[in-house]
Amino acid sequence: MDSDFLSAEEAAQLLGVSIDTLYAYVSRKSLRSQQIPGSRAHQYWKADIERIRTRATSRRPAAEEPQQESEITLISERGPYYRGRSAIELADSASLESVAALLWEVSAEEVFTSTPPRTGKNFAALDALLATESGVDRAIAHFSFLEHTNPRSFDLSPLGMARTGADVVRWLTAILLRQKQASSDPIHLQFGKALNLSDERTDLVRRLLVLSSDHGFEQSTFAVRAVASTGVTPWRAVATGLAVATGRRSKFGYSEGLRRFLTDIVSADDPEEPIIRRLREGETLPGFANPIYPLGDPRARALLDSCDRVLAKDEAYRRLKRALQLAHELQNLKPSFALAAGFTGLALGLIEAGPPTGLGPTVSVPFLVARSVGWIAHAIEQYKRGEAERKALFYRGPLPQNV
Repeated sequence: MDSDFLSAEEAAQLLGVSIDTLYAYVSRKSLRSQQIPGSRAHQYWKADIERIRTRATSRRPAAEEPQQESEITLISERGPYYRGRSAIELADSASLESVAALLWEVSAEEVFTSTPPRTGKNFAALDALLATESGVDRAIAHFSFLEHTNPRSFDLSPLGMARTGADVVRWLTAILLRQKQASSDPIHLQFGKALNLSDERTDLVRRLLVLSSDHGFEQSTFAVRAVASTGVTPWRAVATGLAVATGRRSKFGYSEGLRRFLTDIVSADDPEEPIIRRLREGETLPGFANPIYPLGDPRARALLDSCDRVLAKDEAYRRLKRALQLAHELQNLKPSFALAAGFTGLALGLIEAGPPTGLGPTVSVPFLVARSVGWIAHAIEQYKRGEAERKALFYRGPLPQNV
């Protein structure tokens, strides 16, 4: 039996109910099941069982508040599933635009066939003032002006938010690539043209975009959902996600140490030396720990498999392979997606070197563009639920004097 499923007997025992009650939960509590091949019996989705158990033993959160429940992305040992479709399989042929349409529950023709809105008269002047700033800072500064340039930005129907989402993704790409106008060309082709990449390397960018689109309730996603619940436009929702990328304690902030580690590997006389030195000094190797995937991140495997084909003659990639092999031999470590994506960004020139030309020294440009697709999906879903309720504050500071 699939490890993500339980038999009827196992599910009923965990829930403390009879088999008949378990069957009723399929309709009453949205318990998902599927027929076991070659049998009349059914197996039940383990995550749903845990959700029902948790609700039965704790206070149910208000329906409107940002919750860790979503219909967008399932995280499993086989990698993410975007609305039931394997991200690993989608990476073989899908474009970022088709993945966006899937996550936003629209057709690509409804949102990606129109021409991106033109900029207002202040765009060029503001862009000149921001010339030495990072890509994230420039995008955040531009977004409020771009929002007001097009009145349709304030259509917060699901389709309206998706149409604005297409504008946001295209303009974010243009700003990070330092273009003066957003393009309606497929996003991966825009990267390929801007960086003068070969067809094979451009397709590697496409794979990276698809695999990076969403990964559940990470820090940035929770922040996006919190602001989306108040009724901001997708411009401001994505600006919130970008702001999290600058946080020192965010997962994005972790990428600076990873970047230095990768740079050490590809520039050292012996690519195994950075591994041995860190282990000898008792340091944890960055880019390997991921408790979500104890058997290894399928996204990393998929991306590195593509690198095997596209970057086979690349000396930096050969060095990385030697380092990864040593880490596996010494401590049975498997690379995380952050490591695979970080190296791909460095190898293809997708992580800029920093001001005055850069996004900043740490974050992969296509990763942020792709993740904006997921942020918009979560913003759409959360806005449907309404504004979060005000939380009660439990004060733990000094008591007032002379009361």
